[in-house]
Amino acid sequence: MSAVPLGLSISVTFISALTVIGLPTETYIFGFVTIWHCITLVIPTVIACLYYIPLIHRLKLATMYEYLEIRFHRNSRVLSSGIEILSMILYMGTTVYIPSLALSAVTSLGTNTAILLTSGICTIYTVCGGLKAVVWTDAFQSGIMFVGTLAALIQGALVVGGFGNVWTAMERSGRFNVFTFDLDPRIRQTALTYLTGTMTSFINIACCSQPIAQRYLSCETVKQARIAAVVAIIPKFILTSCAVCCGAVAYAYFEQCDPLKNGEIAKYDQILPYMVLKIFTDVPGMAGLFVAAAYSGTLSTVSSGINSLSAMVLSDFILPRNPKLSSKLQMITSKVTGVVLGLILTVISYLCSLTNGTIISLVLTVRGSSGGPMLGVFTLGLFFPWCNKWGALVGQAVGTLFCFWIAIGSLIQGRDVYYDRVMPISTNSCPAINATIMTSPLLNDSIIDWNTTQSTIVYNLGTPVDSIESKSYNNLYLISFMYYSMIGLFVTIIVGNVVSLITGKNNTEKMDPKLFVPILDNHCFPVNVRRFFRFGVPPLGLEHEEKIGKMDIDENFPLKETKNVVEVRELMTHVQQQ
Repeated sequence: MSAVPLGLSISVTFISALTVIGLPTETYIFGFVTIWHCITLVIPTVIACLYYIPLIHRLKLATMYEYLEIRFHRNSRVLSSGIEILSMILYMGTTVYIPSLALSAVTSLGTNTAILLTSGICTIYTVCGGLKAVVWTDAFQSGIMFVGTLAALIQGALVVGGFGNVWTAMERSGRFNVFTFDLDPRIRQTALTYLTGTMTSFINIACCSQPIAQRYLSCETVKQARIAAVVAIIPKFILTSCAVCCGAVAYAYFEQCDPLKNGEIAKYDQILPYMVLKIFTDVPGMAGLFVAAAYSGTLSTVSSGINSLSAMVLSDFILPRNPKLSSKLQMITSKVTGVVLGLILTVISYLCSLTNGTIISLVLTVRGSSGGPMLGVFTLGLFFPWCNKWGALVGQAVGTLFCFWIAIGSLIQGRDVYYDRVMPISTNSCPAINATIMTSPLLNDSIIDWNTTQSTIVYNLGTPVDSIESKSYNNLYLISFMYYSMIGLFVTIIVGNVVSLITGKNNTEKMDPKLFVPILDNHCFPVNVRRFFRFGVPPLGLEHEEKIGKMDIDENFPLKETKNVVEVRELMTHVQQQ
């Protein structure tokens, strides 16, 4: 397929309704620091183009996790694929829930009904159309997302008197906190949390996730795949920037009367759809256009996810045990799996309505706890040739368990509101409320006015801090969820290397060069530097066009594949062509 529609498909798969609705909510509550979300989109694409796209095309992987079986052991593939399936199901469930909130905010349709309709539509056209249908609908949906979000941004800015007034409102409330580089890992989000933790999550998605890998492999050559990856940056950056700015506009619009405190909405995640409904009162169809933009993000993500997970279940779990399964049965199995996944994510969406936090925090907690260790085990495979199967298995297991231990501990303990840095809200112009410091439904605690000139910080309807019984917190569980991915990455790499050294590391001189990607191997670097970063692994043959830089010829290391891997690849290629 052409690189341009694939690039658009990658962008909307990457973005989803979390961007259209979730990011504005984060900006409204926590300030303009969320703009760093846009900056973190570039580096993951660079890493994917340099290292992962060449590897994927070189090995012609049916799924990303097939690499782990070839490089380490089948158990590593099963573990990683299983974790990714569970993580993706939870992620897709939240993306179905978000536009359902939007629809319920602008229509009389109930949230539960909207969830059922959204998941049903996604499941039906994904199961019937396959990857090709998903790619072309993604390309079309990217246009809807852009138009709907841009319309909300421009009209909202006009209603509040222009972007100058938006800027002033953000500064007046202390929300222009872009350059907050606090090193304390307990603070919920700063520029540093985005440039480290969030970027690690995005690197995992851009390099190791099955939906994105499918699109890389759909390109005929490495060059086309790289073009698709670069093309994807443009709509991702534009849509993300518009979403953050929409959050700023929403704050300027509701500066004097918070709609949640005034009882106009049920959750902060409804704030942007509700603003759109109010500013487009006299313009028929525009509120529907924005809801269509949110739904486009959800449809693109869920359809891509169901398609990819169906392929993973078939190739990672079913075909290795029954490689002689006929093509017809494979197709039926894949479609039935898609339907089952659609039903499961519908249930997850209903459960999301029971959460108190923002959807962004929920998603980053789950994806970060599993995604960081996932990136870690791929890093061990690509860049550490001495790492053996025990190092990969134990490293990923320890990294994943450690991250979920912190996440569950944080959930049980609760967070100290001081480190969440929630921005102040006002209800001065609300008809029934006249207070500026209110109890926060977001965190089941209090919103603190960080710009107060009082000598004591006041919360819970004016109760001084000194008069409230202090609670003891474990600092480990206060670490921001945005760092979970980075923590998991480093724990996996460190434990993986230590276990490999203890159990007997691989002989790097006997390693298959096709499975290894040197960190520095471009011809612009000196020969000694390139040789050092190969760590003793023989050079790769020049017949591979996806090489990184100029390399020496070596034909002595054919790709080591099990019989099942070969059979599964042939069968999966046939299924995807169908």
